[in-house]
Amino acid sequence: MRLSFFFLLLFVLQEPTFAKQSSYVVYMGAHSHGEMSQYDLHQVKESHYDLLGSFLGSHDTAKDAIFYSYTRHINGFAAILEEELALEIANHPNVVSVFQNKGRKLHTTRSWSFLGLETDGEIFPSSAWEKARYGEDTIIANLDTG
Repeated sequence: MRLSFFFLLLFVLQEPTFAKQSSYVVYMGAHSHGEMSQYDLHQVKESHYDLLGSFLGSHDTAKDAIFYSYTRHINGFAAILEEELALEIANHPNVVSVFQNKGRKLHTTRSWSFLGLETDGEIFPSSAWEKARYGEDTIIANLDTG
């Protein structure tokens, strides 16, 4: 009787342990090709499922875990993974790096005002726009951290 009570108490007091899952980006480097057909893009995505599926045990499980495939300029994918699995994947020879996908605070949705190029739609003579001749002969880049 005491032994069965002990096991019952152990069962009730034991909390289930679940591995914490987070969003990770698996970066596999740049693509080594130029213009890509729809078939090529599909093959890149399938290669992501194959790689993750080799860790998860099935192609379908990998499809459920991956929520975005980077197929055009960089090669990689974003997936919901356990930390231990992300660390394992990082050691794969085809993987450059794996990092946790963290949300970032948006600083502005009004870049021109934020940069001081205009105020309420008005461009002042001392503005960088005026001084730079509105970007004439200038390459302007967009830095996208997302």
